[in-house]
Amino acid sequence: MELIDIYDELGQKCGTEEKYEAHRKALIHKGVCVWIINSNNEILLQTRNSHAKFPNMLDIYFSGHIRTGETSLEAAIREGKEELGIDLDIDKLQYLFTCREYLKADGYFENEIHDVFLYRKDIPVEEYSFSDNEVKEVSYVPLEQFRIMVKTKSAMLMPFKTHYKFLLTALDGG
Repeated sequence: MELIDIYDELGQKCGTEEKYEAHRKALIHKGVCVWIINSNNEILLQTRNSHAKFPNMLDIYFSGHIRTGETSLEAAIREGKEELGIDLDIDKLQYLFTCREYLKADGYFENEIHDVFLYRKDIPVEEYSFSDNEVKEVSYVPLEQFRIMVKTKSAMLMPFKTHYKFLLTALDGG
């Protein structure tokens, strides 16, 4: 059982809950998201497995919940190891912004405050390993192609609205 902290509308901690219950009840909680971009200005995206939530859609490469008593940086490092099988170089991990994301789909609620990071490093696709069985594959997509996908609201992308816009704005320096 994974416990996470629960927050009120003002961002004040008001309790703890098991993470699946937090999603079922649409409780506000915190998470981390890490976008990986290589030196060719390509962004890493995952294709979700057919049995996972949002099957066969493209998603942020890795994200996860901040556990009770954990910092967002600690969560990012843990999630990189759990979801990709990589050890993050802390000096390459750059905090970008914090945003709120709300999404409802098939009785599942995403009601999170996300600390979003950028990780710039050249990591060949073959070096990633997936242990959670939610990921079918990963691929690098040119950043300009990703921009077009966001602008045209591609049905292939997970239905996040805030993340993509904030990420592209942050990458553009504004």
